[in-house]
Amino acid sequence: MHASSRLLIGMIFVCSCQRTAAPSGATQLILNLPDVPEYKGYQPPRNASLTIDGKDVFEPGQTRRALLVQPEKGKDSITIVFSYWPVSHQNIIRTRVVKITSQAPISLDLSREDPSRPDVIKAVYVPTPSEVVQAMCRLASIGDKDVVYDIGCGDGRLVITAVDTFNARRGLGIDIDPQLVELSKKNSARAGTGDRVAFRQQDALAIEDFSEATVVFLYLSDELNMRLRPVLRRTLKPGARIVSHRFRMGDWKPDASGGDHDLYLWNIER
Repeated sequence: MHASSRLLIGMIFVCSCQRTAAPSGATQLILNLPDVPEYKGYQPPRNASLTIDGKDVFEPGQTRRALLVQPEKGKDSITIVFSYWPVSHQNIIRTRVVKITSQAPISLDLSREDPSRPDVIKAVYVPTPSEVVQAMCRLASIGDKDVVYDIGCGDGRLVITAVDTFNARRGLGIDIDPQLVELSKKNSARAGTGDRVAFRQQDALAIEDFSEATVVFLYLSDELNMRLRPVLRRTLKPGARIVSHRFRMGDWKPDASGGDHDLYLWNIER
């Protein structure tokens, strides 16, 4: 057989293998991913994950991935969820729904947030020590006319203490974790705070109005504080106070601090 004929047959064979390797109707998906730090030995674990329609396809150390994808039967889109920890105390969950209209390759950048589909950001629950709870209430100068919000309330101890010990008029705790909300309700019932304290499950970044609050407590992260900052400044009324444990608000200078406990106070003025 002539050498050129053998080469031609070989090329046909290779191309045929490449075509049959991909399932019929599959599309190449090219992903750009953020560089993910590793956090070992933490509880809860800080493990990144990448799922496509619920199937984990994450590979450590990969910031660019090329995958063959195909919608489930009867669907024309796939759902991609990337969950990672940019810092050890904050989990970012980034979701994209990609419609598959052809077999043409699709490029998707998951290295940054898409404003049209905001990230879900979760701060790790770390119980605030009792002495810090007391110090936050004192720094906020809580009295009997105050309505206290705790964003990321955990087990509810801050708003319970604000009402039970510092005689705040009412308290509302908000947390993204439904199990912590249930725990807060049980703790409130045990403390006997009655209907003066309430709790609800909600993403902090979905709160659009803080105008009812006179005091807002935060123990979240620098990024969450910065994302909440515009709505806090816009909707809180003059005289309201914000107290954050550990984390600041960018270049918004605090009006006071509790240095021993790493606390910061901002007063709302107009």
